[in-house]
Amino acid sequence: VENVSVKGVLDRISFELHQGEILGIGGLTDSGMHELGKVLFGAMKKDSGRVTVQKSGHEIEKISGAIREGIAYTSKNRDREGLVLNASIRDNISRGNWRLIQKRKLISPKTEYAFAETHAKAMQTKMEHVDQFVSTLSGGNKQKVVLAKWIAQNPDILILDSPTRGIDIKVKSSIYSFMQDLVKEKKAIILISEEILELIGMSDRVLILKNGKISSELLREDTLTEEKIINCMI
Repeated sequence: VENVSVKGVLDRISFELHQGEILGIGGLTDSGMHELGKVLFGAMKKDSGRVTVQKSGHEIEKISGAIREGIAYTSKNRDREGLVLNASIRDNISRGNWRLIQKRKLISPKTEYAFAETHAKAMQTKMEHVDQFVSTLSGGNKQKVVLAKWIAQNPDILILDSPTRGIDIKVKSSIYSFMQDLVKEKKAIILISEEILELIGMSDRVLILKNGKISSELLREDTLTEEKIINCMI
């Protein structure tokens, strides 16, 4: 990420994300960190700068390009931006993944059902069946459906914005374990979070944004404390 700017939101943001790393990004709500996630995924237009995948050398400009480069993104607002609430678990997981299950441009309902069920169960989603409406699920299980949709594509890079927001401690723990498993597979994760303890516990490095700029880069070490992070935020 090189000198990325969005007028009034982000100011010359630069950093690198490495394979097998969890890079935490923290800050106050209006620091620009949530907008940064959207820019990295091509969901918000930048005014200047470059977001490039080193493996291919391709620059990310649009969502379609990000997906082709193996990038997944989960929004802070999963109900509005990550899910179709008045649709089934099957529709939410299979939509956007039809290319993986179609044959001669046709999709078998049986194949679609099995595909959605496999990935929903892999995330340990509590459900009656995959034709259950997403709106009937708890917050944690909604988040599991969002993750299942993306994991079906086997992405190399995951941008997770507030992935444990509004969910109970048991589901939080399972998502943390899931993230650690991905890192073992050499995936790269950007964890955007307003929860300081989450950043300390999960990140290899933490970037703190303040007024749209990176104010600090902190390494994971015994001396990384809540107080140190708060002092960088304010």
